[in-house]
Amino acid sequence: MKVRFTAFLTVLAIFAGVSVGAAQVQSGDITGRVADNTGAVLPGVTVTATSPALITPLTAVTSSTGTYQFPRVPIGTYTVRFELPGFSTLVREGVVVTIGFNATINADLQLSSVQETVTVSGSSPVVDTRNTTQKTTFDLEAMQSIPSARDPWVMLERTPAIAMDRINVGGSQSGQQSGYVSRGSGTGNNKWSLDGVDITDMSATGASPLYYDFDMLQEMQVVTGGADASQQTGGVGINFVSRSGTNAFRGSARLYNTNERFQGDNVTDELRAQGAGSGNPIQNINDYGFEVGGPIKRDKLWYWGSYSKQAIDVGVNGFWLPTPTCRPAGVPTNQIANTLGSTDAIRDCLATDGTKLDNYNWKLTWAPVQNNKFNFQNTWGSKSRNARDASDTRPLETAYRQSSVGKEFGQFGWITGPSPIWKASDQHVFSDRWLGEVQYGHVGNNFTLTFQEPAQRDIQATFDIPTGVWGRSFQESVFLRPTDSVDVTTSYFLPATLGGDHAFKAGYRWRTARAESINHRGGFADARFTNGVATEADMWRDGYTNFRLKTNAIYVQDTFTRSRFTVNLGLRWDHQTDEALASVVPANPLIPNILPAIDFPGVESPISYSDISPRIGVNYDIFGSGRTVARTSYSTYYGQLNTGGLSGNLVAIGAVQVRYPWNDANGDKFVQPNELTFVANPVKSATLNLSNPTNFASPGRLNSDLKNDRTREFIVGMDHELMPGVGLGASYIWRKYDQFSFTNRDNWSSANFAERSATPPNCGAQAICGPITYFVATSAQPTPYQISNIPDRHRDYNGLEVTLDKRYANRWMANASFAYNDAKDYFDSPASYVDPTNVANLNGYEFAPESGGSGIDSVFTSAKWLFKASGMYTTPLWNINVAANTQYRQGYPHPAAIDVTNRGNGLGTARVIIEPLGDRRLENTFILDFRVDRAFHVNRFRFVPSIDFFNATNANTEQSRRRVMASYNHGTGAWSYPANANNISSIIAPRIIRFGVRMTW
Repeated sequence: MKVRFTAFLTVLAIFAGVSVGAAQVQSGDITGRVADNTGAVLPGVTVTATSPALITPLTAVTSSTGTYQFPRVPIGTYTVRFELPGFSTLVREGVVVTIGFNATINADLQLSSVQETVTVSGSSPVVDTRNTTQKTTFDLEAMQSIPSARDPWVMLERTPAIAMDRINVGGSQSGQQSGYVSRGSGTGNNKWSLDGVDITDMSATGASPLYYDFDMLQEMQVVTGGADASQQTGGVGINFVSRSGTNAFRGSARLYNTNERFQGDNVTDELRAQGAGSGNPIQNINDYGFEVGGPIKRDKLWYWGSYSKQAIDVGVNGFWLPTPTCRPAGVPTNQIANTLGSTDAIRDCLATDGTKLDNYNWKLTWAPVQNNKFNFQNTWGSKSRNARDASDTRPLETAYRQSSVGKEFGQFGWITGPSPIWKASDQHVFSDRWLGEVQYGHVGNNFTLTFQEPAQRDIQATFDIPTGVWGRSFQESVFLRPTDSVDVTTSYFLPATLGGDHAFKAGYRWRTARAESINHRGGFADARFTNGVATEADMWRDGYTNFRLKTNAIYVQDTFTRSRFTVNLGLRWDHQTDEALASVVPANPLIPNILPAIDFPGVESPISYSDISPRIGVNYDIFGSGRTVARTSYSTYYGQLNTGGLSGNLVAIGAVQVRYPWNDANGDKFVQPNELTFVANPVKSATLNLSNPTNFASPGRLNSDLKNDRTREFIVGMDHELMPGVGLGASYIWRKYDQFSFTNRDNWSSANFAERSATPPNCGAQAICGPITYFVATSAQPTPYQISNIPDRHRDYNGLEVTLDKRYANRWMANASFAYNDAKDYFDSPASYVDPTNVANLNGYEFAPESGGSGIDSVFTSAKWLFKASGMYTTPLWNINVAANTQYRQGYPHPAAIDVTNRGNGLGTARVIIEPLGDRRLENTFILDFRVDRAFHVNRFRFVPSIDFFNATNANTEQSRRRVMASYNHGTGAWSYPANANNISSIIAPRIIRFGVRMTW
């Protein structure tokens, strides 16, 4: 009743007014040239920029070439004033500066014998004539007015050419980090930045360290290519700029509710028969909070702060309540939905995957002296979750409880507790040409994953090999990942030198990242079965690792402008290395002679990465109007090293595993040491040295010539202003990825493998089967290895992107893009691989990295074509805003496979792809969302009730399927067939309505 009443009030509020009549950048630049009415340049013109975003106005004087520049101004809307005695004063209003945008504001002053002011209120430039970076910027209007699940990953979903590993329908995937792929790049080189602080998680490399209050953001930018020298990698760069105080007291508050009572049913009988079961419905989502800011002292000291809470309860396909009705004995997980009957009965049996997010933010901005700005801010983010990784193969007893780490592991608020971000910076304008800034940042990223019950620490997990279903228990972990960084940056404008104007910027960054991880496997073992028959056991030793990453970087960039040409020249140097700090690891009590205790004194990596990355870009203003620009760029990027990326290969202090045949002689389904067969060359973790088990050193070493992974990129494109406020862009992108690393075992290559084949005699009705070719080792796999670069191995990417962007003006805004992607993997010789299994189905075929987690797995994120569009229109009658968002993309690859076990000689299970990767795909995906809202005013307060319709067509497109069709034991020749072969494991969440109200003042 309460939910329906809230919905009624929201609808009433929208129409009540009708009845009464109605790269890591946090700033941009303003540049330009001033001339008289004959076209002659005017030196000595005083140019003043004012904005609510500025604590004090900015002033510059034009150079001998009539040029001026305001570097690194805060994002916002500006008024630019041009003054020179003997000329009319010119004022340009409504100049919009977004993240990384160079707003070119030229001026023509008229001779005048009287004092007069000419004010021009027109469209702000939409074409950046100086920048070659491929970026998408989401301003406040785009983030708040277009229907979305209100998290940054949904903004990535709207970015051209980016493919996501899941569809977030109205919050069905919120509170989790979506995986994403852009331009053939892996996820490890993605970068995250908040207000200029690099906050990237360097352990789960390329991930975000926390979740966000969506309303803390003033603007968000996504860089997908052509990055200048300030960005290290060629991955996706996500830049956030948070809100700030101003000279005016202002704020906002909101409340949104999404409830299953307003949810459709998109699971048909046909889908249910294929394993879709319950689908992936929302149960309830509450999202509320506020943000407020203003002056403590006008033009001197500002404050801003916010709080938000999100409670996200969802159902996961196959994740059932542990009751006799909902998990009947003897019924496979994928068949339970068929026994329950109606949709209501099925949803009533779904367990809740519940996530809670709490965020706190505050910021102070202070002008202690003239031309100086000091900033101090803090963000806190906590996440708790009752059933992380729950799915049809991970029932509740195997799912994690997630929360922040307790203070017993370190200083609360700095290392432990809700993950904090601390920032202090000071920016000084030395002159109208020279600006400098120093910044310190600390990120206290941490979280813990625990058992559902403490007693599970001593209980061994079960694992069914054919179906991949876990049971009974799993593991727990503690993660502490603090980072500290110092940035020193400067900008200098040097006009009329060496034939043109130079805008220099340079920077130095020092950053250290630590990753302390403690891992424990329940009962120190996994009991592994094949269709209920004891087969083998994975024996585990706990892990305790503590790595420290040390990085230094210097970059310099010159933007040279002459007439219609702009040339960007950049050079970057990165130095990266790491060390493993001292730790003690206890023995496995079941087999202490094989997995004994380790006392590790610590070790530094003997090598480091030292990389020089050139960047060059050229822009040409074709007609000299600033409305049509041709651009091209070439860049070299190097990868970011993760914590333990080098030294972690030298030590055996992480959680390690060894697999032995197991017979369960007493039939209790638990592993005892006397039930193990201790074979001579078992499958094991690479860092475990069984010939010297008490040695903390792994059998691995680092090749002294090891190189960092490399990305080379070439872009050519054009940007054109179709009409005021409307920009059209087109780009061709080429990339080449190489210098990958691999585990190069001593005296071991593809020549040590022999080809074998097998054909399953039987398959399930839904299974995809066929003959397979796999390889086995002709001799025992050597223990010693070296981390080296893979020869003759590379990945190529060719892509085309077309974009259209219209800022909100004249009652409408729009954004659309089409991208064609072609990323392929190449193995050019037998030296480019070791185990030849699957190479024939990968070489020259589509690059599609497997993604998953958070209840989703077996997602191969790659679409050759993607179309995305969004927009909003304000009706003339009653000023109702109608907005929509849509996406249509190719279905992702579905590489059906057969598992080959027991290959012998220390080889693990091979998942053999039946067909070339990309030949078989899931259905194409189409999603459409709508939103309706209307603002009305009460004194200084503005209320905006809204209704969002997510997945308006109630699409039920499959998003992933179980890909293991059969399992073949190479040693015995026995076949087994999983009951969930080719079953649908995830579909798009059904249509649902969200009701909300937002208040601003």
